Amino acid sequence: MSKRAATILSGIAIIGSWQPAVAAPLDRFAGSYRASGTVVEGPKATKHRVGCNFTVRQPSRNRIALQGTCRAYLVVSRSISADLALGNRSGRVTGTYTGSRVGPARLVGQLRGGTLEMTVNWPRPLYGDTTARMRIVSLTPDRLKIVVTDRIGAGGPTRATTDLTLVRR
Repeated sequence: MSKRAATILSGIAIIGSWQPAVAAPLDRFAGSYRASGTVVEGPKATKHRVGCNFTVRQPSRNRIALQGTCRAYLVVSRSISADLALGNRSGRVTGTYTGSRVGPARLVGQLRGGTLEMTVNWPRPLYGDTTARMRIVSLTPDRLKIVVTDRIGAGGPTRATTDLTLVRR
């Protein structure tokens, strides 16, 4: 075999054995985002329109850290953060959410495809109970949706207390 043919075959073998890096399950969430939507606030669960800025860092393959600020009426603002860790093979997600008026909450749930589905465990009752549901959905590569639903009052209706659409900057 000629030297040129051997070089070509070696190149083909290298290309044939090359495989792209496998994306980590949480990669789709990392980035900087602008958000808009509604949040419910106060003892009467009053709905407010908000604008937000978020950064989602990925300190490791199986962790994300969301930090941001939401503003309503150009004068009221609130800092929000969530730190989430994904179990290696289980899809189980655990973490902490900070930004509620009742203090940091524990998050426990699952990653299913492009959706994080979690139970929020508040440290004290919020709207009459200590749990809510949070979903973070990857709608497209550049859009996320965060929805928190909670029961408003003892025996009251369940409704979205946070409904935000995030667009990658």
